[in-house]
Amino acid sequence: MNPPAVSTDIRRDLVALLPRLRRFAQTLTGDANAADTLLREVSARVILKSHHWKGECRLESWVFNQIRIGWSDELRKRNRQEPLSKQNAEATGVSDGETKAFLGMPEGLASTLLLVDVEGFDYSEAASILGVTPELVSSRLCAARLALASQPPGLAEKRA
Repeated sequence: MNPPAVSTDIRRDLVALLPRLRRFAQTLTGDANAADTLLREVSARVILKSHHWKGECRLESWVFNQIRIGWSDELRKRNRQEPLSKQNAEATGVSDGETKAFLGMPEGLASTLLLVDVEGFDYSEAASILGVTPELVSSRLCAARLALASQPPGLAEKRA
């Protein structure tokens, strides 16, 4: 067994996953800069702890889960240091209306929608990544789809 080869494969696979991981991190943080910081920190941790991935699940599921865990850790750390103000919790630097509509959803909805409808994870995989039950994934997915459907018609026309 050659540990450097395993870490090289994980690094290669991690690079291929970066755009998808960034989108997911952005749904969690609501901010591109915070998402990039989270992604850098978690990517480094994934490479250092690649020996923890035993191949029981798909690598991408494990890494998406690590992003979610990293964000949860960050929120706990922030809550210990100082309570989040309303201004810090709002997304900043987002100019596109569609992105605001997506990231402006209540917590958990955008991430669920991204994992299931964009990334193609099934409900049980998405539930595992998010640390919730498949039933909650189903409920969040329904709420997210309804939230998008209730957006003003102008957003859908811009896409066409």
